[in-house]
Amino acid sequence: MGAWLAGAGSIGALVAFIGGGLAMLAIGLCYSEMAAAYPVSGGEIAYVFEAWGPRWSFAAAWFLAFSYIFTTSFEAISVEWIVSAMIPGFGGPVIYELFGQEVRLWSLALGLGLMAVIAIVNYRGGETAAWFQELMTAGLIVTTAAFVIAAFFGGDVANLAPRFVGDTPRAALIGIVVVLAGTPFWFAGFDTIPQAMEEVEEGAKLRLLPRVIGASIAFALIFYCLVIVATSISIPRPELLAAELPAAAAIEGAFDSPLLGKLVLVAGLCGLITTWNAIFFASTRIVFALGRARMIPPRFAAVHDRFGSPAVAVVFVAILGSIGALFGRNAILMIVSGSAITAALVFLLVVVGVDRLRTRRPELKRPYEVPGGRRFLHVSVVLAAGLLISSAYETFVGAGRTIPAEWIVIATWGALGVVFYRIAAPLRAQVDETELRRLILDD
Repeated sequence: MGAWLAGAGSIGALVAFIGGGLAMLAIGLCYSEMAAAYPVSGGEIAYVFEAWGPRWSFAAAWFLAFSYIFTTSFEAISVEWIVSAMIPGFGGPVIYELFGQEVRLWSLALGLGLMAVIAIVNYRGGETAAWFQELMTAGLIVTTAAFVIAAFFGGDVANLAPRFVGDTPRAALIGIVVVLAGTPFWFAGFDTIPQAMEEVEEGAKLRLLPRVIGASIAFALIFYCLVIVATSISIPRPELLAAELPAAAAIEGAFDSPLLGKLVLVAGLCGLITTWNAIFFASTRIVFALGRARMIPPRFAAVHDRFGSPAVAVVFVAILGSIGALFGRNAILMIVSGSAITAALVFLLVVVGVDRLRTRRPELKRPYEVPGGRRFLHVSVVLAAGLLISSAYETFVGAGRTIPAEWIVIATWGALGVVFYRIAAPLRAQVDETELRRLILDD
């Protein structure tokens, strides 16, 4: 919140999220068409495979796995940050320092412990994960509603100033673009829905997909807009930006109530855990689908005899996510920026793929088609490309126009993917095209 308001101003941040939300809604409808046509785990693997072939399919899934897996690291780091704010002195002794930030024993233990809990929930299968998700989402809605209502009753519209950053329209626009660049990360979540398509009840109505995906994006947009406004009006901007966690400081300052400040932190905690659980679930399905398609060693496609969960993929995601959590709080912005780039890249491949399949596979059964025909698809392509360019460019500018750390990390992940892909090459050679289609498309 502090970065959004400092970067774009209160109304500027609002404009950035509305623009990002509308772009993501167009992308989400394209996902709905693909998910309805190919209701299989690891959705993007199937979508890009049909449109672009196996290599691009692997690249899309591998970079999506990057976005998902290291978002679980983001959640682990953020949870310990919030708990440390709720319980002063909780962090414990310093065990090491990284990126100029101290990493403390009990804070790290909490993040890694919750990663283990999320892993166990997902190890026990999709039904347990769904139940856990509903419980946490209910907590998020109730606590956020209380925060927003309190802010609107106790806040002052005058605190919205400055509405935009800078003294010129160009400066204001740059501020909006800076915040807009991160929106693929903040709106990502709708794309976890297709990952569960293979596990939904038999006979589920695929034509309802656009309503479900569209609603998830729309409610996310409403959530962000309400929280941005509620935080902005609560206390003057200098006090807000001086706070470690601005949203909690805002409501606490407006009502002089530490209890309400704690309520905001509880809302944040519920929000982090719901995202954590959903993203962890999606990560495991992507890794499972890669293994099943022989794009990485097929061991990753092993399914638990009792729970029916992708057990090896669950353990793999938990280990990598935990490694990411070791890097501490100063890694958060790097994770957000890097994940925004890789997510936007995958969104672009999927959206262009929808348009490509209209030409290559006109006979394909499509329970849902995006409205507006090819023109809507072309607009969606432009929006997805814009998100990718802004995400990559923002990190370049932020690094002083030198090669950003995010680009290096993404390139390293890509190199690791090449290693995995080559290790599995002998196994792919044993599979003909018909069998490969069956493995990827469950056909």
